[in-house]
Amino acid sequence: MASAPVEPPSRRIRVEVEPGSSVELLVSEPTEGSAGARSRGTVLVVHGLRGSARSRDSLRTATEALRQGWAVARLNLRNCDGTYVLASTLYNAGQSDDIGHVLAALEREELPRPFGVICSSLGANQALLHAAEAGADCAANAIIAVNPPVDLHAVNHAICRPANALYYLRYTAALCEFLGRVRAHRPVAGPPARWWQLRGVRRFDELFTVPDAGHPDADTYYEAASSGPKLGAITVPSLVLSAADDPIVRLESFEPYRTPSGHSVQFEHPSSGGHGGYWQQGHPRPWSPQRALEFLEDRLG
Repeated sequence: MASAPVEPPSRRIRVEVEPGSSVELLVSEPTEGSAGARSRGTVLVVHGLRGSARSRDSLRTATEALRQGWAVARLNLRNCDGTYVLASTLYNAGQSDDIGHVLAALEREELPRPFGVICSSLGANQALLHAAEAGADCAANAIIAVNPPVDLHAVNHAICRPANALYYLRYTAALCEFLGRVRAHRPVAGPPARWWQLRGVRRFDELFTVPDAGHPDADTYYEAASSGPKLGAITVPSLVLSAADDPIVRLESFEPYRTPSGHSVQFEHPSSGGHGGYWQQGHPRPWSPQRALEFLEDRLG
């Protein structure tokens, strides 16, 4: 079994994303022993559902980026990793403006350019949605979106398939646990969140995410928050990396939104990798951070 990645030294930056709500960045600089005499640029790492700036995926990506000479800013989305008192709302897949505010903060902090965004799952959808909405004004220079749920309706259908019962239980339980931690610090409207009483992620969204985000119902939320219909508006060089065997973000969910050859958004679908696994023998393990950094080097180097 691979050892857990070690968290690099970092400084904390709070970024206001709307009145009364802030997110947290953990910023690390490459050491003298890493590649390059100075930072090659800055990588913004954005986690997915159930993750944080200190989750294994975030730390593995940060470690590899630092080793290759990039500065790294790991984002904790709203309420994640103990930041409950910083935000007055829950995080959700449609909070694309948060990515824009964070990129602006990297500018204010004078972190080195270019800016690459390596993001996973829910965070990847946020980043793609932001890039689409910002168009030519997007402050990112390149985006790598790993297993992005570009069609939230399709993801919810997939997670309810009998073959995904384990995912169904794990995600529902994790969301309920997350809400319980938030409620220990501030009130959140709605009934008690007990995973054995909820009928999956959609029911959690109906009871908590949707009213918290100000949407009238789950369908409206999913339509507004899905980045797929807007991918054609992205002008930033972007790579959608999603395994063909991902049981949650299924390959067919991308089909209606594929961009033509030569467009800024490219798609890669390795045959295996699941929902964010991408394991291999040797270094690095998994290999998706290396592929993401190769894309940055190719586009920005």
